[in-house]
Amino acid sequence: MTQHVLVVDDEPLIRQSLAAALAREGYQSAAVAGASEAIDAFNRERPDAVVVDLVLQDGHGLDLLRRMRSDAPETKFLVITAQGSIEAAVEAMKLGAYDFVRKPFDLAEVIAGIRNALFTTKLEQRVAYFAQRDSGRIQSNEMVCASSRMRALMDQASLIASNDVPIVLLLGESGTGKQLLAHALHERSAARAGAFVELNCSTIPETLVESELFGHERGAFSDARARKLGLIEVAEGGTLFLDEIGDLNLAAQAKLLTFLEQRAFRRLGGTAVRTVNARIVAATNRDLPAMVQARAFRDDLWYRLSGMTLTLPPLRERPEDIAALVQRLLNEANRMYARHWRGASEQTVAVLQRYRWPGNVRELRATINRAALMNDAELLELAHLPAELIAAAMAEPEPGSNSELARATALGGIATLAEVEAVHIRRVLALCQGNKSAAAQLLGITRQTLAKKLE
Repeated sequence: MTQHVLVVDDEPLIRQSLAAALAREGYQSAAVAGASEAIDAFNRERPDAVVVDLVLQDGHGLDLLRRMRSDAPETKFLVITAQGSIEAAVEAMKLGAYDFVRKPFDLAEVIAGIRNALFTTKLEQRVAYFAQRDSGRIQSNEMVCASSRMRALMDQASLIASNDVPIVLLLGESGTGKQLLAHALHERSAARAGAFVELNCSTIPETLVESELFGHERGAFSDARARKLGLIEVAEGGTLFLDEIGDLNLAAQAKLLTFLEQRAFRRLGGTAVRTVNARIVAATNRDLPAMVQARAFRDDLWYRLSGMTLTLPPLRERPEDIAALVQRLLNEANRMYARHWRGASEQTVAVLQRYRWPGNVRELRATINRAALMNDAELLELAHLPAELIAAAMAEPEPGSNSELARATALGGIATLAEVEAVHIRRVLALCQGNKSAAAQLLGITRQTLAKKLE
């Protein structure tokens, strides 16, 4: 990201030399001679750092420092002081200056001071962001990949991450793990040296989306009492994850498209153009092509985002992953609720594999957490699962089997109640691996009643 530095010094040679040196280092620099010019430039450019001489022809650097700091306390100030003016430099530090240099100075000394000040700013920004973020949502960046579909998906993700693809779109139903995959892309790429910053587009009011993404200057609108950095700036050198991008309004879509194409933006209420180098990972559970047809999503943004797409399969299409997922979630529940679960019984895993999981992994996590919260045991059994989940799982046909009920109704016949009951009892017994007590419990009858029905 290009950072802006303002130089304030009434000696032309110093002013010009500093501005030129800063430009050679990659900073966007501006230089002015006096206090009044400095105020105008500061209000116009909103620089990230200011180099200011404490002695100016039309004012004192301390007064300038007070005024600028009150308007933008996050701006870093490096003050220049003459020999014998250490008291003034100390006063400047008390007022919030980052550091000071004494005349005569070496240009490299000033550049180093600015570099350190701006690095401190970046650290402060990241600390503030992570302090606000809910850190408990992601327990691990490793995806469960027992199934061939997930292994193939992660192979693709690793290839994308290693090649530093700048824009990636993640598609899939709600709860399939798009956020986790975004973390994995970040951790497996060069962007892992930077921050992982996320914005859920569905939770931000339309009027605040632009400010959240691009930031704003003080006074940009009625409640803008201080400068706010947008998440795009915070993600410099890292990854910006835009979750639920299908919920982004059309005006914000247009501005996001401009940023994706130019990698440049202006803060709301600002004039300075800023550039950012960050990977963009977007995700949605919505049908974006259908939204494009309905003119609810910009077609040019869709084309820009969809160049590299990964689609996560729903949990019902990868039942091989369920056993490993259950074990991981039980381990998490042990830490959360101080439990001692060793795992799940085979019958329980079989039921969980047959359930269709409309809420995907998110629903599975909620099911495991509920079981762990309400029970203190070592093995997850069928009795720990919600009755409605078991009933729904049992209503699903057994994978790979020819339905006995279909055979009973062949040639246009109608199955009797006894035939339906017999099929269901056999299915439950198979699920319980012949354990009649467990089967009776699932069927809601006594073991004696089950024995009579089997006879």
